[in-house]
Amino acid sequence: MRKGRTRAWGTLASSGVVLCLALPAVGQERGSAPVIWQDRGAAGALDLVSGSGGKGHEPGSSLRFIQESRDGTSPKFEVEDEQGTRWTVTLGEEAKSETAATRLLWAAGYLVDEDYYRLQIYVAGLPRLTRGQQFVSANGAVNGARLERVPDAGRGASSTWSWYDNPFTATREFNGLRVMMALVDNGDLKEVNNAVSDPASGVAMYRISDLGATFGRTGNARDRTKGVVNDYADTQFVKQVTSTHVDFGLRSRPFFLSAFNPTESRFRTRMQGVVEQIPIADARWIGARLSQLSAEQIADCFRVGGFPPEDVEAYTRVVLRRIAALTALDAPPPPVSVDVPADVTSPVVAGADTGCIESTCRYVPVRETLTAIGIGGTHARALLGGFEQGAGMGGGVLVTSATAIPVLELRATAMVSSRLYRRVDLEALFSSIRGSRNHVDVWFSYARRDTAFFDIGPRASTDLETEFELTRRSYQGSFLRDLSGRLQTGAFVQVMNTRAAPGAADTTGTLVSQRFPGTLDESPARWLPGLDSTTRIRSFGGFLAYDTRDNSVGLTRGLNLYGRLASSDGQGQPNVQADYGWLEGEVDARAYVPLGGPKTSLQLRSRGLLKAPKSGSQIPFYDLAWLGGRTYVRGYSSYRFRGNNMLLVSTEVQRTVSASTGVRGVDVFTFVDAGQVWGDARSSTDPVILDNQAFSSRNWHAGWGGGVQYRHSRSVAVRLEAGRSPEGTVLYFSLSRGF
Repeated sequence: MRKGRTRAWGTLASSGVVLCLALPAVGQERGSAPVIWQDRGAAGALDLVSGSGGKGHEPGSSLRFIQESRDGTSPKFEVEDEQGTRWTVTLGEEAKSETAATRLLWAAGYLVDEDYYRLQIYVAGLPRLTRGQQFVSANGAVNGARLERVPDAGRGASSTWSWYDNPFTATREFNGLRVMMALVDNGDLKEVNNAVSDPASGVAMYRISDLGATFGRTGNARDRTKGVVNDYADTQFVKQVTSTHVDFGLRSRPFFLSAFNPTESRFRTRMQGVVEQIPIADARWIGARLSQLSAEQIADCFRVGGFPPEDVEAYTRVVLRRIAALTALDAPPPPVSVDVPADVTSPVVAGADTGCIESTCRYVPVRETLTAIGIGGTHARALLGGFEQGAGMGGGVLVTSATAIPVLELRATAMVSSRLYRRVDLEALFSSIRGSRNHVDVWFSYARRDTAFFDIGPRASTDLETEFELTRRSYQGSFLRDLSGRLQTGAFVQVMNTRAAPGAADTTGTLVSQRFPGTLDESPARWLPGLDSTTRIRSFGGFLAYDTRDNSVGLTRGLNLYGRLASSDGQGQPNVQADYGWLEGEVDARAYVPLGGPKTSLQLRSRGLLKAPKSGSQIPFYDLAWLGGRTYVRGYSSYRFRGNNMLLVSTEVQRTVSASTGVRGVDVFTFVDAGQVWGDARSSTDPVILDNQAFSSRNWHAGWGGGVQYRHSRSVAVRLEAGRSPEGTVLYFSLSRGF
């Protein structure tokens, strides 16, 4: 036992070293991370007359013609002022709207060009223009000119970036930019209008470089307008709100004759998706920042853009109304997919409201992925799903205080499954404790479920398949700390009472007492630790999570790393004299790699769970590591193999065959899973049990197969898959995005 324990702790130590070594690399990577948003402090104190350039950066009064530009749809030419600064002069309907839009986006925190509007300028050496000569008066004055500072040579060469494939997708800041495009009604979301440049610091700066097609009516080429206040006021802003996301209105479907140009037709149709399926929390976040602006500041954006006073007033009213619509959006309910411990399942709120990293928000000490779909209002919702594999279809109701109590949310959940699994949860979530980065979660949970058991070890026979009934009551508290937008740590303490009762008979009709006759010992609890008894286990520990997954476009991409260490001890056994206690560690690494584009993805997962019994102690059979089932080696029955330790390796290739939006679509996939369990604390000279102790190449179990899924959102998918193993074929139906 000591040797096995030494080996287990050696593996744990190695895993810890890997995590520690990885963190500096993460820090280095973040140090040179690209930038799309900057915190400008109190928005109410910003000078929107000067805008992003600030005072002293305005164009000079003496301008000299350099060259004319043929780029874009508006007339342009380049000039140089008396300070030697070069400016691009744009004429026409986009000049006013772009000047106003850049200031509003800059106030929200986004990177934009330096733009200034001049009612009239004089340019020395101005020739007759190929485009825009109608804006030049007989006396040589150029009317209605927007001047944009040309980047310094030291800023580096610029390239473009895509709304559908960039380093920021699924982040709060990028989603806020998508909201801003709807707020200013930008009807020209082309890749060429987005620029990324590398300043001397070497940090890639992502910005919107063309905002001329704004503050009018979006639509096709026949009816869209720019800088027309009545059209802007009549445009629908919020189109649809679901329980978790909001769609904004941006009409870009092309004129029907464009069907003869399929490339343009697809581009214009896809553009609408940029402002759809935006998390409510992210829309509220950018709305909260904009709400700090005064009416006078917003009016300044249009006043310096050259709009007449009556238009300035009208635009200000519409912008204020749209900001109010953002802040009035209901706070998002619990996410449809959460990571929680098996048998202690309760939905949680992810994202900005709790500070929990969306897609890594989890309960500890055991990581398990469950899916619950909420249907209903803010304070009461019906739930669909919410149980672990093998439970059948589940459903129930959730009642929550939502945002009625500042900082604190109270929840009560009651659920039942088609196999009559039951659970009730009572929870209190403190989303902010001495700062928005700290969160506390406490709850009570009752759960009743069945679990399959085949014996302990990697070579357990199907002849011993038996169902046991588990009844659990648990109390837990967790503290979570956001180290960054992608990195989170936390600590927990839990007390769990579990009653394990044998079923009346197995699938063959054989009594459980005949399956487990106690040949090794007269005490069933020693032959099968935790059987027919009530255990009280106290656990405590900590975890570290790092998540860069991107669900916003096509298939998921990025990394998801999770590490955990814990200690568990028995707290008095009223029904049987047994000593329970163990140390455990978990490492779960998941990688998502696009293959040639967003429609194909390679998904990799490796999970190790190591449990070392403390000297003279045991691990209850239902708390052993396990393999088998939809989430842990497909093709085998649920909980097919149990042991002290477990290693899982899973590979899946997904391909989108039909996509209606960047998030929603139909995928086909194929997979290969492999894993093994090892380590058996039973004391015996039986060679089979001794063989269970070792990690061996003979003990691997593999499954393979494929399936199809319909992705409805970033978290929910209807998934049908078939897994094949040497023991047969198993079909799985679930509401999950997989791993």
